[in-house]
Amino acid sequence: MIFFIAVTAEANRTPFDLTEADSEIVAGFATEYSGMRFGFFFFAEYVNVFIASGLTVALFMGGWNAPFNWPWPVTVGLDPGGLGIGLLLLIALGPPIAVVVLGLPFYLLNSRVKFWQALIIGFVLFNLLAVAAVLGLAFLSFDWVVGLLWFMGKTYLFVFTFVWMRGTLPRVRIDQLMGFAWKWLLPASLLNLFVTAGAILVLKR
Repeated sequence: MIFFIAVTAEANRTPFDLTEADSEIVAGFATEYSGMRFGFFFFAEYVNVFIASGLTVALFMGGWNAPFNWPWPVTVGLDPGGLGIGLLLLIALGPPIAVVVLGLPFYLLNSRVKFWQALIIGFVLFNLLAVAAVLGLAFLSFDWVVGLLWFMGKTYLFVFTFVWMRGTLPRVRIDQLMGFAWKWLLPASLLNLFVTAGAILVLKR
């Protein structure tokens, strides 16, 4: 909690966005900027949010490790070489047939949808399902993909928390932030340091 509060203040996010204060002055310190300069300010701010979220996950939330194991073992036994010529036919004819099959219900059930629009919808749906299938097979087949997806999922959970806080919490005054940091966060972090050092010494004996 100490680290999360400190990194929220370091990333200039609500309730510690004192440098921006966009509700009091438009865009805060970026008032005189526009175009790409204004865009780069916000780009840097959100890159900082992603870095802070990734750092929090790596240090305190287990990084790329899964919080729980699967309740049953899952194995994927695919042998593309055993399909022979069928694999070539599947690659050549599978996508067009899938696009038509996925788009046809939209064309038949909605009279306002034209055939070419239904084909576009089917194409988008087929690509989404194909990407999901490839990611699912990679998730079941490669450990590094599992770790990467867990890390990204945890990171996006913290990014969502940052955005959620921006739309929920009110801004604090600068004297409130400084008083809280010096009177509570610093003593709590020092106490955490000494308690951890003492626990290491006791457990080593």
